[in-house]
Amino acid sequence: MADTTDVTTDGQSPKVRFTVVIQNGYTLDTGLVTGRLIKETAGIPAGHALYRRAKGGTEPIGDDEPVEVHDGDHFFSRSPSTSHERT
Repeated sequence: MADTTDVTTDGQSPKVRFTVVIQNGYTLDTGLVTGRLIKETAGIPAGHALYRRAKGGTEPIGDDEPVEVHDGDHFFSRSPSTSHERT
């Protein structure tokens, strides 16, 4: 079972939480985030590429791209040396 980390922006308990899997389990307090926030939350190095597992493949996520997360979404990263390979 993956560890779960709560992430809040205002120090209060969020009303709605989304559990997403980013290498481990993390809980975000909002459904709209950026790729950069996902990477920062998970401790993914800035130079790594971020992807969301999607039906039929993977979806690349840019650092400044707004991302609507859904409970149970799965994200992963690849180092710059492997990010150009098959996704």
